[in-house]
Amino acid sequence: MDACDGRGPTVRLGGRRTSRPRRSSLAAALLALLVLCFLFGAVASAGAKAYAVPTRAEHVATTVPAARTVSLAGPAEHVAVYWRGNPQARVTLAFSSDGTHFGEPVDAGRDELGEQRNNGTTYGAVQEAHAAVAVRVMTDRPIARLTVLGMSDGSATAHRSVSGAPAVAAAVQPMVAAAVQPLVVSRAQWGADESLMKWAPQFYKTKKLIVHHTATANDYADQAAAESQIRSIYYYHAVTQGWGDIGYNFLIDKFGNVYEGRYSRNYNGANPSGDDVNGNGVTGAHTSGWNSGTVGVAMLGTFTGQDITTAARNSLEALLAWEASRNGINPQATESFTNPVSGATITTPNIAGHLDYSATECPGGTFYGTLPTLRLNVSARINGGTTADTEAPTAPSSLNAVGGRRQVTLTWAASTDNVGVVGYRVWRSRTSSGSFTQVASVSSRSYLNTGLTSGVTYYYKVQAYDAAGNVSAFSNLAYARTR
Repeated sequence: MDACDGRGPTVRLGGRRTSRPRRSSLAAALLALLVLCFLFGAVASAGAKAYAVPTRAEHVATTVPAARTVSLAGPAEHVAVYWRGNPQARVTLAFSSDGTHFGEPVDAGRDELGEQRNNGTTYGAVQEAHAAVAVRVMTDRPIARLTVLGMSDGSATAHRSVSGAPAVAAAVQPMVAAAVQPLVVSRAQWGADESLMKWAPQFYKTKKLIVHHTATANDYADQAAAESQIRSIYYYHAVTQGWGDIGYNFLIDKFGNVYEGRYSRNYNGANPSGDDVNGNGVTGAHTSGWNSGTVGVAMLGTFTGQDITTAARNSLEALLAWEASRNGINPQATESFTNPVSGATITTPNIAGHLDYSATECPGGTFYGTLPTLRLNVSARINGGTTADTEAPTAPSSLNAVGGRRQVTLTWAASTDNVGVVGYRVWRSRTSSGSFTQVASVSSRSYLNTGLTSGVTYYYKVQAYDAAGNVSAFSNLAYARTR
């Protein structure tokens, strides 16, 4: 797997619209069964049943001589374009939510994993489209075949109610011991559609840590929007580009939330580590030719002209310190590395940017310039950090539930902690004494649980957690009946 190691005419309903051929239901079922058996019954971890978030994807293929307006069948939250020929073409996109009025053009960009595909296709970056129903494509060079990919969450999405950044983002936390793994949002929690995962995991001892940026938008408003962006990246990598899964081992948003990326195994609710049971790291598809034996951590956004946030940096340092300390990696050293699959050798910093391995702008010039300081801080966490934080936050209080039409609104009072609360886990059941399932992890003190069944009473409880992964006791029990 290491081979991973001018306004022009309007195309009504997308010119030539392409879609992926669907297998028969029997073949799909057999394939899914084989994959699940091979992966030890794998579905993503954390809290058993999270919410199903299928990605609705629409591919519209057309020619673009200079400009072309493409209509989409449904609103798209994210859009990416990819094309054959003229790889140096400067392509810009403008989006319209009504089909008439368009926003300012944005550069189509380049997807930093797509640059490694080497299949004759140029892959643009995933862009925020804000419910666009039309896309105006402009190019400085004629493109004979360009595809507009519109992506949005499917109808089964359970939307979170999250506003702003977690409480921890407002201030830098004290450093914690490197042995403490940051809390990781599992694939199940961010809504990975496991039916898109089409590869067999491979594992090798982790020797190098590589940082990336996703080259996507920085203006996502909250954790829910960050997760929606990750789901679109996942589809783009797994299906459109053919990697079989999302390329990165971990992702970090600007609020400091750390997300499980590449599938490794079923953790049965434990904090995902990206390892097999022997502690070997799963091979991703983040740095062509150097995926086996490395961990790729992607910062969600584009950091060519701006740096990552304080909250994101704090989480990145904690994650890298944990990975480095448990794998015996010196964060400040530059050492030779031999790919365990290909035998190729390279000498790079142990904590490096993607551009240290190949010709790319990733992880962005501004962020890349801070890597020397990042290495120092990671080393300090390992060698001079304070003792491990083991103090759990106080339990959330005053949990209140209000029923609505097929939904329940939850609010609660803030928890306190010695270093600060990062977020809250929401648990739900249909009985007060039955088995509760985690349905969300949010950074605010409220949650809107949608997509419920009418006329049913739902019971809830909430836990708080801090950056060290300490989890509080449960809040009081609250319940509400839907209409």
